[in-house]
Amino acid sequence: MIDAGAIVLEPLVQQRASRIDQLLTDYIQMDFGDATLVVLSELYPDASLLTLDVRDFTIYRRGDGTAVPIIAPGHG
Repeated sequence: MIDAGAIVLEPLVQQRASRIDQLLTDYIQMDFGDATLVVLSELYPDASLLTLDVRDFTIYRRGDGTAVPIIAPGHG
């Protein structure tokens, strides 16, 4: 799937370390994994995040202030 382009590997941590750090500072409950997902949503603004963590991802905001678009199975 990587060779076909269906999966893209992003060297996210090194390139976006300051943004990840900012998110971890801004959101006390945020963990590293959530911060990387928010950064990915900033890099791919037309993509939606599939998550069961509705409580947190309705709070988190991208750098431009917009919500992270989510798909939440079982949460109408």
